[in-house]
Amino acid sequence: LALAVMTLSGLLVGWRIHTDPLHAVAPFALLLLFATGLLWLGPFVGLLVRSADAVTGVIFMVIFPTTFLSSAFVPLGGLPAGLRTVAAWNPISAIIAAVRTLFGNPTALPSSPPLPRQHPVLAALIWCIALLALCAPIPLSRRNRATAPPQ
Repeated sequence: LALAVMTLSGLLVGWRIHTDPLHAVAPFALLLLFATGLLWLGPFVGLLVRSADAVTGVIFMVIFPTTFLSSAFVPLGGLPAGLRTVAAWNPISAIIAAVRTLFGNPTALPSSPPLPRQHPVLAALIWCIALLALCAPIPLSRRNRATAPPQ
């Protein structure tokens, strides 16, 4: 629903997709894959802390700075050198660059772009797979143990 609202809002203010239909579907699939990985982050953190309020706090402390230390709001070239390196390797930056590329709206690359900026779609897929591989197995195994019939 959020993705639909954001897409419609963008279209209303003049944003357009500049690629063929196949490349127009791919960024939506990538965003859904990333959202799935982020959704698994909640149960993963929930197993590490003691309360639901703590989960909210921990997730906020991770997502908030990660978003602001990305290229979401400021192009990489506009950041100081140290922050530029952090932003270049940030998963949010990878997703943003991949989605912009797949929609046909790539951002300009710096003179010597870091590896994730040279291959943004691959970098984004690696981040999504890593997030899922890290966050999904532990809650699933805990659930399977909790719901297994007694032996």
